[in-house]
Amino acid sequence: MAGRKIQVSLATPEEQIYEGMVDSLIVPAESGSLGILPGHIPIIAQLSIGIVKLGTKEGPRYFGIEKGYIEFLFNKANILTERVIETKYEERDKVLKELKKEYEIVQELTEDTKKVAKAVASLKTLRN
Repeated sequence: MAGRKIQVSLATPEEQIYEGMVDSLIVPAESGSLGILPGHIPIIAQLSIGIVKLGTKEGPRYFGIEKGYIEFLFNKANILTERVIETKYEERDKVLKELKKEYEIVQELTEDTKKVAKAVASLKTLRN
């Protein structure tokens, strides 16, 4: 197993954020933190807001993500997420706070939009 690496692709729908070879990765799965080493069994998992840690030969790299998915198969990890912020170890908490705040705002807007759509549908029913 010596010398084996994981090919990682980290992207949002708009852009490729990271593409490279790593020794290990840790992702924030919905069911808890998921560590992956070369040779890991195939997996598809839903990701929550959290920090992705990539173990590279230059040292660890950290990316704050806002929900998404990971597919791991034959030492290739494809991570697709809504938003990514690269960060430093010391700034992880700040990035997580920002991502959670923005996610909650989007959720509130989504709920308000549903209420407006329901009200408009009710008005259309009253007109008929």
